[in-house]
Amino acid sequence: MSSLSLIIKLVVAQMRRSPGRAIVTTVGVIASTCAVVWVVSGYDALVSQFDENAGKYLGRYDVLVMAAGRPPGSPSPTIAPKLIDALEQDAGVLEVNPVSNYRVSATRVRSELDSEESVSSLGILVGDRPPVNGAPPVGPTLVSTPAAEEPYELVNGQWLGRDHQANSAVVTENVANGMKLSVGDELKITTFGNRVRLQVVGIVQQAPEMPSLGGRRGGPAAGRGNGTSGRGGGAASARSEHGGQSERRSSGERSPSITADDAKHQIGLPSGFITGVATDAIYVRPEMAERINGYPAQPQVLQVALSDTITIDQFRDAWQDRLATGRPPLRLVDYEAVRRGMESSRSVSGQQSQAWAATGMASLAAIFIIFSTLSMGVTERAREFAMLRAVALTRSQVAGMIAVESVLLALIGWAGGLLAGWLMVLVGSRVLPGLFSSGAVLGWASISLSGLTVVVGAFAAAILPAWRAIRIEPLDAMSNRVAVPRYRWWGVLAAIGLALSAVTPISVFAMPMSDEWRSWCYSFVTYPLLLLGMILLAPAIVVGCERTLGPLVTSLLGLDRRMMKTQLSNNLWRSVGATLALSVGLGLYASTQTWGYSMLVPFTPGDWLPDALVAFHPVGVAEEDESLIAKVDGVKSDQVMRLAIEQAKFDWNGSEPPSRLRFADNGIVCGLDPRVAFAERNPMLPVTFVAGDKASAIAAISAGKGCVVSEDFSMATGLRVGDDVTFVPPAAEAERVTYKIAGIVSLPGWQWVTKFSGVRRHFVRTGTLLFANFGDVHRDFHLQDTEFFWVNFNAGTDLAAVENQFQSIAERRSGETFTAASVGNVKAYRPFARMTATENVKEAIKMRADGMIWGMSYLPLVTLAIMSLAIANTVIASVRSRTWEFGVMRSIGVTRSQLMRLVFAESLLIALGACILSLVFGLIAGWCGVGMAQFGGWFAGPPSFLIPWGQLSIGFAMTITLCVLAGLWPAIKTGLAEPLRLLQSARASQ
Repeated sequence: MSSLSLIIKLVVAQMRRSPGRAIVTTVGVIASTCAVVWVVSGYDALVSQFDENAGKYLGRYDVLVMAAGRPPGSPSPTIAPKLIDALEQDAGVLEVNPVSNYRVSATRVRSELDSEESVSSLGILVGDRPPVNGAPPVGPTLVSTPAAEEPYELVNGQWLGRDHQANSAVVTENVANGMKLSVGDELKITTFGNRVRLQVVGIVQQAPEMPSLGGRRGGPAAGRGNGTSGRGGGAASARSEHGGQSERRSSGERSPSITADDAKHQIGLPSGFITGVATDAIYVRPEMAERINGYPAQPQVLQVALSDTITIDQFRDAWQDRLATGRPPLRLVDYEAVRRGMESSRSVSGQQSQAWAATGMASLAAIFIIFSTLSMGVTERAREFAMLRAVALTRSQVAGMIAVESVLLALIGWAGGLLAGWLMVLVGSRVLPGLFSSGAVLGWASISLSGLTVVVGAFAAAILPAWRAIRIEPLDAMSNRVAVPRYRWWGVLAAIGLALSAVTPISVFAMPMSDEWRSWCYSFVTYPLLLLGMILLAPAIVVGCERTLGPLVTSLLGLDRRMMKTQLSNNLWRSVGATLALSVGLGLYASTQTWGYSMLVPFTPGDWLPDALVAFHPVGVAEEDESLIAKVDGVKSDQVMRLAIEQAKFDWNGSEPPSRLRFADNGIVCGLDPRVAFAERNPMLPVTFVAGDKASAIAAISAGKGCVVSEDFSMATGLRVGDDVTFVPPAAEAERVTYKIAGIVSLPGWQWVTKFSGVRRHFVRTGTLLFANFGDVHRDFHLQDTEFFWVNFNAGTDLAAVENQFQSIAERRSGETFTAASVGNVKAYRPFARMTATENVKEAIKMRADGMIWGMSYLPLVTLAIMSLAIANTVIASVRSRTWEFGVMRSIGVTRSQLMRLVFAESLLIALGACILSLVFGLIAGWCGVGMAQFGGWFAGPPSFLIPWGQLSIGFAMTITLCVLAGLWPAIKTGLAEPLRLLQSARASQ
């Protein structure tokens, strides 16, 4: 105990003697702790609201009755009226509210007083058009309910009235805030069947998060009818914008049975992936939902309120077996199930991942900041440690001094960080609530994870400095300073580092192994080896910068190059620590930017695409009206090509699907005229053939049963020219359609074009775009009227005006009926013309990619800013160690300005070393990340590599700026000091 007390006294005395470095280190730990609190406070807020949100989700009901165990994304089964009647007759049931969810496109009707709003990437491609299978369900969900009273707390306005034909809706608070709606505003609701305007009459408060109740939002389509062939389809209007009065069936009328002829042509209505009751909801009456969708509303979930004399357990005992054995099987969801669902929701999982990522980054920040302080302290106090060893202290006590100093700095920083983080959360959640979408609370997760950060950082940072300190012998006190070794080992470490770094690209691109083993090896073996290799490369990069860039920096600053000839290498531990500290955030930023923009290349539409793909949903264009398309103003009359398109599952003849297609075991078959599409002169599709040739492909497709496939599909399946591709027609699952591959082409960007254009008719994800003969596809897949056309425009064409003319053509078939999977006959009160312009797709991709990539880059940049404090420590230590030298230099004529520039030169060299190390790591990690994408099951094309110099330069400029700012105060302090004071300070320190 006395030994520990002595060690603490020695450490505290040293901190009091040199407070500057301790303060900078503490501020760095405070910043690291604040970064953890900033991220984890959102998770703490979610955890603290589980009980409240579970109650809000149920509203005034006690239990939900819903389908049991359905695959993710599959259509919600409907509940039989007999079961609803039986529940209503139960003496313990007060109320049964049958609801159903439908996916729609909802936009606010803007008034003349509204200011211009920025358009999102999804707004460009979807906007107020009907929802499609490929696009994610990001908007609100239309919910049909006959409830006489509000199911949830009413915060404004009133609940839906008794007039079931009124053009009114009630929205949740989430929807009102997101769409900037108030009571009295109007919504435009669009589905495949209609477009309608509804007036907002009330706003209710509902749970902000959707619990996980057995489904998963955005899941892959598993099979026929499992993709997005859901009942939900759209929203429509109380005031039909089509003009004219629409026919409606009464809500009690059943959908007519599907005839054999009808079954030959079905489409899948987009599903909202909702399990339970939507939390981002637009509530309407069932009659209005039928008018909007074009088919009767059928209950999918029952909200049940129990009397006070019945417990949930009693209700479960009475009904659970009956519900489980019904068709479809149903289950009960009570408060406890909802609360468990809140704990496992996607928001909570995402917040947990962000919390661990922030903890890891902050731990590295703490490690390097504390390490730089301790390492520099060991170098400066070498003689002091030698004297202490000579007087009384043992090796373990010297190591204890290092450990105690590390832990003390960490604990002070942690306490300060919690206080600063609490103030940040308290003020930020009120001043900038948008930064805390789920609220912000300083809870136990923030405290424990930030504590873990500093404890791990403190002990890890103390290992190497302690080892160096215990190697100091008592005889070293006889010399004025410890001899500086000649660090010749950096070349050996560089060779080892290069070898370890090379293992990662070799394992990704060269070594033969299965996709599963490659992914495991990359995650747990080769990527950590890459990190270790970069650490071993750091000394060589520091020395290389000093020797190659040092003369350039000194020349630019007007200094004698001999002043910086060996400054970094003579203090290599210090310089390497600062370089690695900066490289933690900057390296991750560089790899994120490189990976993100490289991955963008194969998803960006190429020059092979025509100007627009026009879809006439859902009933197509009559044969006699097809000629009208070429007559639209702005359309090149000789550049219109009709298409026969269907999305169908593959048939692998009893074998397992290729692993790289496990999430997208289907393809889009596009029938066209090959002589127009691949013509030698002015082709509609100027694609690049990577296997086969244009002439043979045209001949094979024209002759029938030939096809052209995309390059990524060939790589994913191993199929080559001459192989067969077999499909299962959605309209006739007993039949099989086989095409022989006549060519393989490069189709960059086909994924995004098909994602938003409506060609994904049954499934969310898809594996390829395949070209075959128009007549073959039309006949083989039992298609009816043509729905899709590729068109090219004249220069300067107004796209909005062209789409309006296409809409006029679509409305020529208003009121016709089409068949939808899992629904039956649907009345198309207002058919739609969806024009997907290639230039709009490119713009949307760029907007979306920039947002996502920069969103992933915020944490690395914050870490970089925190790490700049390590540079401040380094410069302070450098100035302290060279005080005598600076005093002598000032005495012999070196000016204040030269001395200040000398301090800045060291900061710049460290910054340049960090930029080079981060660039090397970022390029290798980004390149390998792109290569690994083809083994992850969601992209199988050839890897592309793009270096985003513009984005990287932002990070490099930020690094250099931070290093210059970190050296500003030491440089000014040194430059203002008098020569005599510098000499006296140096003598006193010795």
